[in-house]
Amino acid sequence: MGILGRDRPQQGTSSGSTIIGSDTQLVGNLTLNDNLHLDGRIEGDIQSDADVTVGQSGRLEGEIRARRVLVSGRVQGRIEAERLEIVAGGVVEGNVVTVDLVIEPGGRFNGSSEIRPEAASTQAGTKKTPPAARNADASTEGSSSPA
Repeated sequence: MGILGRDRPQQGTSSGSTIIGSDTQLVGNLTLNDNLHLDGRIEGDIQSDADVTVGQSGRLEGEIRARRVLVSGRVQGRIEAERLEIVAGGVVEGNVVTVDLVIEPGGRFNGSSEIRPEAASTQAGTKKTPPAARNADASTEGSSSPA
């Protein structure tokens, strides 16, 4: 009735979180539509349509593909996300592909990074032209400064 359906999210949106506890070890790949909080250990790849958080005791050896990734534990491998935050105590070793890369004081990153323009991560039809690209277009036209 109304109680069960009242707080139900709209179709196509994330509805919960998966938590992997500190005493849990998983070997294999994990695919999910919801958020993931990792306090345990995973040897394998994670694919999420939502956010992935690697907690202080969390360890991952593999690849993460998610909307946003927050690391306060340790990741060895590749991360592809719209936003990656490495907070104090967090360690990322490997390759990173992201739009926004944030490393707080005390966070460590050792590897290579590819920073993509924001437009590359948005859906077709809603792409935004990055300011640098707009400025480059204006300078190649040979026009003078606007009055």
